[in-house]
Amino acid sequence: MSPGADGAVASCATWRRRGVVAALALLLALPALSACAGRAGPLEPLVVGWERHVRLEWEVVHRGGQPVVSGYLVNDSPYTVMRVQLLVEALDAHGAVVAQEVAWAVADRMPSSTRASFEVRAPALPSVTYRVRVFAFDRVDGGV
Repeated sequence: MSPGADGAVASCATWRRRGVVAALALLLALPALSACAGRAGPLEPLVVGWERHVRLEWEVVHRGGQPVVSGYLVNDSPYTVMRVQLLVEALDAHGAVVAQEVAWAVADRMPSSTRASFEVRAPALPSVTYRVRVFAFDRVDGGV
């Protein structure tokens, strides 16, 4: 073989090795990538400390055989709030979240010290208890 041919053969072998190494790296990374792409944890409220601003009074009722969370949202903050979303969670006997629903409770403006009624669907599962939290809301500065 001529020197040029040896270089070409070595070059092909190097590229072949690099391809095998890259394929092996991808195969080793797939389980980690699929774990990251799998389920995220349960949803959490977007507004941290929402309990300082609004208060919930609620109960689960059944309408047409379906569970519904019915209650009142009370704005205890000095601000107007609007576009309030609730996080309704079904909990198993151990308190673990088994289902979640995000639903609009109040879209209109709620000035400070007001109360608004809401009714939202709850996950329909047997033998669960429910937890309801405020998922998100907008605060309007400047009162009404």
